[in-house]
Formats: sequence, structure tokens, C-alpha cells
Amino acid sequence: MVVEGRAVRLAIWDTAGLERFRTLTPSYYRGAQGVVLVYDVTRKDTFTGVGKWLNQLEMYTSSSVVKMLVGNKTDKPDRDVERKEALQFARKHSLLFIETSAKTEDGVQHAFEELVIKILQTPDLWEESPRQGGSPAQGIFSRAE
Repeated sequence: MVVEGRAVRLAIWDTAGLERFRTLTPSYYRGAQGVVLVYDVTRKDTFTGVGKWLNQLEMYTSSSVVKMLVGNKTDKPDRDVERKEALQFARKHSLLFIETSAKTEDGVQHAFEELVIKILQTPDLWEESPRQGGSPAQGIFSRAE
């Protein structure tokens, strides 16, 4: 994708938030420049589960890794997690925050653009990246759904 006039290549791993991937994720975290934690706005349990993933993330990544919290499925009417609650959580943990609908694609492009912009603004994430491939923005995409 092109962000702010720069061509970047994203390498994205989706663990789908499944428990069986929990033992594999430390190896995915190594070298990650950005991590997206996604929860379902219609299921409170997926939002509650973000805390466990965030704790693990903080154990295996550097403090400069860009972290984003994404509330997905905003197209559905039965919201169980209010935007205000998620925004407070994101602020408390210094996470970028956005709500999206993967179904309608609302906010999805914007989420990745914001993540990449923040990575590009954090040179120590990519100047000496262990996964040099020419362009920054490698990361993890983890759904708590």
C-alpha cells in the first residue's frame, strides 16, 4: 500500500485469537513493528479477552512496537461493547483505536494506514529491523473473536 507517498509492504499474520495459537504467538511477535488486537463489538467476552493478549504482547515485544485496538462488526445492531469503554481501555494502555466493519469495509483501510503512519514515525522500529525487506510495517493481526 502507499501511505503518505511511501510504498510499504505489509506482512500480516492472523492468529484469529484462538487459544491453540497462544503458544505460537511469541515467535510471531519477534520482529513485529505493529500489532492489531481486534475484538467483536457485539461480544463482550472478546473485548475482555484483549487484556490477556495485551499482557502476552508486552512480554514478547519492545515498548516501541505500535499497538492498535480495533472494534470490529460495527455494522451489526446488537452492540455489547460501547465505543467509550474501548476508547478508555485504549488510552489506558497507549493503544491506537479505531472501529471497523470488515463486512462493509468501513474503517479497515484507515486502520492499516494509521498503523503504518505510526510505524513510519517510529524509526527505531524499522531502521535496524531484523526482517529487512526494504519496507517497514510488518506485524501481527490478532482477533479476539
